[in-house]
Amino acid sequence: MTERWTEEQANNWYAKLPWLRGCNFIGSDCANRFDMWQSYNDEKHLKTADRELALCEQIGFNTVRIWLIFEAYHSEPAHFMEMVENYLTLCHNHGIRVMFVLAHEEHLPRGPIYRPTTVVGEQPYSLGYHQGIGPLSEEEKAKEPHHYFEYPELQESFLQMIRDVVGKYANDERVLCWNVLNEPGITLPQERACELLKIFFAEVRKQNPSQPLCADIWRSPEMESESEKLALELSDIISFHNYESPEKFARFLRQMKRYNRPVFCTEWLHRVNHNNVKDIYPMLFLDHIANYCWGFVVGKTQTNEPWESFWEQYEADNTVDYDFTQWQHDLFRPNLRPYNPREIKTIMAMNAEADRIWNEEHSN
Repeated sequence: MTERWTEEQANNWYAKLPWLRGCNFIGSDCANRFDMWQSYNDEKHLKTADRELALCEQIGFNTVRIWLIFEAYHSEPAHFMEMVENYLTLCHNHGIRVMFVLAHEEHLPRGPIYRPTTVVGEQPYSLGYHQGIGPLSEEEKAKEPHHYFEYPELQESFLQMIRDVVGKYANDERVLCWNVLNEPGITLPQERACELLKIFFAEVRKQNPSQPLCADIWRSPEMESESEKLALELSDIISFHNYESPEKFARFLRQMKRYNRPVFCTEWLHRVNHNNVKDIYPMLFLDHIANYCWGFVVGKTQTNEPWESFWEQYEADNTVDYDFTQWQHDLFRPNLRPYNPREIKTIMAMNAEADRIWNEEHSN
């Protein structure tokens, strides 16, 4: 569709779907997101993904959120497109539909001259750090981050990635929806983030996709940033992120529901900050909120580790209410045993009940 969906169109689309639940997916043997798409060790990564997506299916997940990585496309465009098809096929084989993230602002290149942050081959990672990324050096911190599209020599390549992926899968039912830009304004100044939103949404719309588009609300339910306000204006469905306590999560959710559009919680689960399965998952079930917890099987990205900023806060004030005895993200251990069996029991019970209700309502 070349224009923003109306509320009626968005709600009619959502009404035809069962309760959507899943995770932000990356195979446990990938050191970073680039690793997921590159040709190096691709068969090994696909085998791991197949095994872990089978586990998603087993516990009743029916969707995953997957980030596309521009530097992998720019390095190996033909292979990248093969991998997109490979992951879609694997997911489809396990009854799982995909939300693709097209662009992001995290871990961007820095400085006025573009230098790749990753290259094809064995990917390094730091032990004990969230996403395997240790603290930046003081020299790197001093450099201004730039989105890939902000480097003139990369602009056409970035737009071509959107054309290639969205154009090819604009009417493919394996693709649930398009997350155009993850957390706009988290790294870049507001004016620049807004400009990227406008350009990327326009380019995706040009491909006339049959699936809805979104960008994420993440700072606060009041949308205190201009980029989040613009994200809401451009989005067909509401996507929000929340890693806070159940009380704050409930407030955020209530605010998102006031827009009378389907609501997707595309990032949640932060046990260190008391955002846990026991409290949050039933809330999502009762309000029929599509959702994606962060992480699945713990692995090289080590997203079970707390954000470095949380350690820094604790060092400055050891009375902060963080529970460092808990994993931050992820549901399963490397041997595919649950991190906490009670969590998986809750998830499976809610999923089964949602399917029972759906089948009962659609039996005639």
